[in-house]
Amino acid sequence: NSLERVIRRGLLTVQAAFGYLNGILCGLEAMHSAGLGHLDVKPANVILRDETTAVLVDFGLSGRHIRPGCGTLEYCAPEVLGVVPDGYASAPASTDIYAFACLAFETLTAKFVIDGRDETSIISQHIDHDGWPKRLSEFSRVDGARDLAMLLARCLRRDPKIRPSAREVRRALALPAHTLESREWPLPLTRGDHSPSESPIPLVNVAGRR
Repeated sequence: NSLERVIRRGLLTVQAAFGYLNGILCGLEAMHSAGLGHLDVKPANVILRDETTAVLVDFGLSGRHIRPGCGTLEYCAPEVLGVVPDGYASAPASTDIYAFACLAFETLTAKFVIDGRDETSIISQHIDHDGWPKRLSEFSRVDGARDLAMLLARCLRRDPKIRPSAREVRRALALPAHTLESREWPLPLTRGDHSPSESPIPLVNVAGRR
């Protein structure tokens, strides 16, 4: 089974989802330590061996540099779409971390964190936010979701240089996993009584740096 198929069929638990995310991050750690990026991280490219083991597959786009056409639109970092900060040097590991955050949100909520009517709408959302796309901002107000939302927001920053590493994300994921693992899957997208004017949680670097 692929992770995509399991999500679509509604066959997950929150505890299993966090286990799969940990396995994906272990795979990314290994690739990144060798200087390689997967460059197409998405649920369809994750095979599930059992309730705790997730394995990245399909390395056709992997490499040491970002190239035109790499990635899948719903998981594309801004730099893949041509939006790069001054002084940017190709960093496939950081691009994978952005895609992982999109995958993680989908794995836990069964919804895309970036979604739209068409390709233009999806691209606009990827390049317009700086860590807090609308769905993540709303999710941050769900009871118990604060730490997870903050971590994903850090992974989704526009500037690749300030995204955390796979190792940092894996370590930081332990806290929200402990908080949320007993919840029913999928996690809710919104808290019913939150105020629309409430500001999202401020960004905090999980590695302790700004």
